[in-house]
Amino acid sequence: MKNILVVLDGTGSDEHVLGQAIQLATSSGGDIHLFMTVYDSIEELNRYIGFDNYREVKQSILDEAEVKLRRLTDKFGDHFSSTMHWGRRWHFSVVVEAKKISADLIVKAVRQHSRIAEFLHTPEDWHLLRDASCPVWLVNHTTARIDRVVAAFSTLEETEDHRHLGERVLQKASDLATALGVELHVVSVVPDWLSSQAIIGPMPGMPGQFPAVLADIGEQALDRAEEIIHETLERLAIVADVTEVRSGAVDIELADAVGDTGALVIGSAAARKLAAKVAGKLFGNTSEKVIHHARGDVLVVH
Repeated sequence: MKNILVVLDGTGSDEHVLGQAIQLATSSGGDIHLFMTVYDSIEELNRYIGFDNYREVKQSILDEAEVKLRRLTDKFGDHFSSTMHWGRRWHFSVVVEAKKISADLIVKAVRQHSRIAEFLHTPEDWHLLRDASCPVWLVNHTTARIDRVVAAFSTLEETEDHRHLGERVLQKASDLATALGVELHVVSVVPDWLSSQAIIGPMPGMPGQFPAVLADIGEQALDRAEEIIHETLERLAIVADVTEVRSGAVDIELADAVGDTGALVIGSAAARKLAAKVAGKLFGNTSEKVIHHARGDVLVVH
C-alpha cells in the first residue's frame, strides 16, 4: 500500500479518515494524496434561475474548502499533494485520479443510505466500490481503535477468478493486520441448509430423513471449509491468529465477527454486464449487504 488516495468531503469525519490513512501509510512506508470533493446546491439553483454572482459564490465555497483542507493537514504536521473536485457525481473523478497516481488503496468515510434511495439512485459509494481498480477502505464513524482484521474468505470453489479473489482478500487482510499491528482472523460462512425453505420446501416424501441428510451435508461442508482455509493459508504462507467457519447468513455473520472494533476485508466481483448490474441494483452483492450491517471499517478488494 505505497500510494494511498484519501477522499475527503469537508465534514467532521475527515480528520478520522486521514488519521487512519496516515497510520497505515506510516506502517507501510506509503505516500498519501488527498482528493477533496466539494459541492453545493448553488449549482442547481444557477441552472434553474441563474444569478449574476454565481462564479464569485462558487469560488468562495472552493476557497473555504481549501482553508478547511489546509487546517486539517496542518493538524498532522505534514503537507500532502491534493486535488479538489467540484460536483455531485464525484466517483468517476476519484477512479480516474486513483489510476493517475497508480493508487493501490482508496480510503474514504462510509456513508449509510436507505434501501429505497439505493433502488432509485445508486449512491456514489456503490459506484466507487464497483468501478475502482484498487481496494477501497470504507472508514466507519467510530473512533475506537481497530483491534483485529477479519478476512471474509469464501470456500465455495466456483471459478478460478473466485479463487484468485479469495487469495487477494487473504493477502490484503494480512498486509492490513501487519500494518496496524493487530490480529488476523479468517472467517468463512457456510449457508445453513436446514433453515433454507428454498431447499426443504420442494422435497416431498422424506419428512424424517431429509433434514438429517441436510444436517450431515452441512457438517461435511463445515469440515471441508476448514480444510480449504488451512490449505490456502499454508500455500500463501499467511499466518492467521484465528480461523473460524460459521453457518448462517453471510452478511449477518460477518458483521457479527467484525463487531464494533474490527476491520473487515471482503472481496467484490464488480458487476460489469447489464444483467448483473440489474441484479445488483435489486439485491446488492454480498459486500454491499455487509456494509449495511458492519459497524467497523470495511476494506473491499476487487
